[in-house]
Amino acid sequence: MSRPLHIFSKREAYFLIASAMFLGLSISLVFQGIISGLEDTILLDRLIIILSELAILIPPLLILRQRGISVLDILPLKPVSPLTFLMAIIIVSGAIGLVTVYEVIMLPYFPIPEFLKNLETELSQGGIFDILLLILAGSLVAPIVEEFLFRGILQQSLYYRYGSLLPALVVPTVIFALFHVAYLFYLPAFFELISLAFLLGWLMAKTGNIIIPILVHGLFNLSSFTSLFIFELEETSTLSDLGLPWIIVSTLLMMVGWIYFKFMPLSVVDDVYLIPPLEKREA
Repeated sequence: MSRPLHIFSKREAYFLIASAMFLGLSISLVFQGIISGLEDTILLDRLIIILSELAILIPPLLILRQRGISVLDILPLKPVSPLTFLMAIIIVSGAIGLVTVYEVIMLPYFPIPEFLKNLETELSQGGIFDILLLILAGSLVAPIVEEFLFRGILQQSLYYRYGSLLPALVVPTVIFALFHVAYLFYLPAFFELISLAFLLGWLMAKTGNIIIPILVHGLFNLSSFTSLFIFELEETSTLSDLGLPWIIVSTLLMMVGWIYFKFMPLSVVDDVYLIPPLEKREA
């Protein structure tokens, strides 16, 4: 027997996403401005990243508290088998490998812009503790917060509002890409964002368990951040540098995971309750 699921109205879901993104961005800009004149701000930069991500949770958590709704009531947490978790790891492993292939193919035609090189250089600086904080922010905090927002709140609202997967995938994907504004000006990175968001939304719809997209998102980010410290993309400039085994194994992993989830039916919760607006609750 599946758990009941509480969803926000479409209008309120959009409002929550907009206010959460605005708050997170504002806090980041404010604190960055405060420390801009200081020296050796690497540790503070890492803490600001974590703080701004956590600030995103404030609007939805406040609204849920006002409504008297538990966070668990709005999270899709359908039980899934250990095999499904394994397949999620397999598909993201294949995706990470194929993204590397894609980046190597695109690099000669789309050189990485200087602002992204500078960003990666800044992120790779610091000591062990600074690096661990960055990995914590990117592979744990950000996936939990962003999946809660985009796949937990917005996708569920649109999925059960329209009874269709298409708007539930497209709208969160577009907003997810806009949220990562630094990568919108580099076309290969933009397509990576879009593809990742579609994959996360698709896995959410297939499994009905938000832990799956959190896991996939976290592993994908972990690979991106750790790559900053183990190799430079420019050193791998051709497919021969990657090696044929890398390409074959990545493709096979992606195919195995895709086939598994392809034949899994869409997850649908029978008991879905619309969270009433605050003014109606207070009336």
